[in-house]
Amino acid sequence: MNPLEKLLAAGQLAKAHAEAKKVLAHQPANREALVVLAKLTLLEGKLPQAEELIARLEAQGPSGDAVLLRANIAAQKGQLDVALKGYQQVLAKEPQRAEAHFGRGMMLIKQDKTEQALEALAKAVQSGPDNAVFRYRLGQVQLEAGKDEEGLATLRQVIAQQPGFMPAYLSLSHALASRDDLLGAKRVLEQGLKALPRHPRLLASLTVLSMALRDVNSSYKAASALAAQRPKDPDAQANLAQLMLARGQFPQVLHLCRTMDSLGLATESLKMAEATCYEAQEPPAYDKAVEAYEAGMGLAPDGWRAANNLGQLLLRMPSEPEGQHLPRALTVLEEAVRRAPQRPEPLLNLALALSRTGQEAKAREQVKKVLALPLPETDEVRQEAVRLEQALAKA
Repeated sequence: MNPLEKLLAAGQLAKAHAEAKKVLAHQPANREALVVLAKLTLLEGKLPQAEELIARLEAQGPSGDAVLLRANIAAQKGQLDVALKGYQQVLAKEPQRAEAHFGRGMMLIKQDKTEQALEALAKAVQSGPDNAVFRYRLGQVQLEAGKDEEGLATLRQVIAQQPGFMPAYLSLSHALASRDDLLGAKRVLEQGLKALPRHPRLLASLTVLSMALRDVNSSYKAASALAAQRPKDPDAQANLAQLMLARGQFPQVLHLCRTMDSLGLATESLKMAEATCYEAQEPPAYDKAVEAYEAGMGLAPDGWRAANNLGQLLLRMPSEPEGQHLPRALTVLEEAVRRAPQRPEPLLNLALALSRTGQEAKAREQVKKVLALPLPETDEVRQEAVRLEQALAKA
């Protein structure tokens, strides 16, 4: 596996994108870089750009890579039979081609051929054992098929194989939470934060889960009952949405949020839950998540949470060129601080954004404001502020 493919397999998409662009800048016909950049462009749903890259690849002669990429385009267009035919065409010549087994498995899932899909995905893992994405999707499909023990074990293997593969922590945590093992789900997120310190999505999930842990089963049952009794009560629905998020019930949460929106009863909390669902999609629907947070800001002119979360989202969203979303993140986080100047979370996030834009002096000012607040030594935000202060001192 070439270095670019290794980055892709490890889930380091932003780095793979940057490296592929560098290679093509010096070697416009480099096949490996064209293939990887085409794959990444497809992940972003940019079909015209992907087709242009594939055409450049095909100009160098027929190849299994080009057939695979064409099959991926057909899949995104909903042409399942065409895509399946492409994957099978590659497998006829390269029986051990892991990507072809994987693509075939994904098409079979969409055709509700679960057992065949599982078999294809298992072959993909066998042929490409170092690819965390293949194993990750196998685990997800095993869970969807009701093979709980196998699915949980597979997701744990992903984490053991690639400790930095963040989606595996979220999926495993959600799977455990949906089976009422909230303590187990919490431990998985804590493990993820050791491998990926301060990762916003892991922190957000851990926060929601910690809230639910105050009373595991009865809180969910009570929230469900209250929401059923008060279908037009935004607070009751938002409370249920938060507990459902902790259990990984994203489709149900999205339906709930859209229903309340259609009734003209959307709130900041519901829009934030909606945004979380969009970001949890594969691939993440970042544009929709941003729109939901913006709507949440408008619904609560004095609220700081949607603005704070939008700022965090902009900080972690991939972009080309890198750092494209930083100016907007700064603006949004400054607004969050304006709305709640004594809240430590937006102050800390603004400091992080400033540090990423090279404004160390201003970042230090924000950190000092956080540390001046009456927060206990064990408070996570305070501890993070201390770590950032130490990092800035070395800059």
